[in-house]
Amino acid sequence: MKDLLLVTDLDHTLVGDRQALARLNQTLGTLRSRIHLVYATGRSLAGARQLQQQEGLLEPEGWATGVGSALLWCGEPDLAWDRRLQRHWDRPALAGLLANRSDLILQPASEQTPCKLSYELAEPRTGPAAHQFEQHLRAALQQAGLQAQVVFSSGCQLDLLPPGAGKGAVSGYLQQKLGLRPDQVLCCGDSGNDRSMLGGPWWGVMVSNARPELLAWWRQVRPDTLLRSHHHHGGAILHALETLPLL
Repeated sequence: MKDLLLVTDLDHTLVGDRQALARLNQTLGTLRSRIHLVYATGRSLAGARQLQQQEGLLEPEGWATGVGSALLWCGEPDLAWDRRLQRHWDRPALAGLLANRSDLILQPASEQTPCKLSYELAEPRTGPAAHQFEQHLRAALQQAGLQAQVVFSSGCQLDLLPPGAGKGAVSGYLQQKLGLRPDQVLCCGDSGNDRSMLGGPWWGVMVSNARPELLAWWRQVRPDTLLRSHHHHGGAILHALETLPLL
């Protein structure tokens, strides 16, 4: 019986150190009878599959792509998740509201999904400037009567998601779907779009190569269940598996 849900980001978390990834793959291979493996990524499914082939990633049970705006479970779309995301979501209205903003550049069609609207910032923002940008955008959405999650990461990437979407939401959904307790879940990440899952009621690990916006969030929130590993990339996931009371 599988008694651990492992949800990990891909770029700069699972992927980035091939030696550490090889060691982690070996460990996960011996534990697959006990672990539900899920990749949670900002990439599209096609982009994530391409990375899987390039880096030799194990086949997971779940693909939570587009920052948790789509869920593929055991090779099939999770229809209950899809229905959940449609609540209070008006993508055309959001796109219309932001269409004429000179500070936002619409990402290519390959990075858009029915439940994700993605932009690049014309000028990167970090620190207080990034926080101020997020606050102003949320105020504009509220004034327009529109509901969406504002997910800002890497200083230049902006994703708007349905209120019920995100990496944290999909991790909680899968925990309940699988009938696991919060202490049977481990989430792993490095950037701003991982905040929702690293701040959940389950175990989390933040890699040592985490992005500035995630470090700033950690310093402010400091969840008791989050391990700030001194290892980078896949080595941090190994560190968590070896030190946290998981298996």
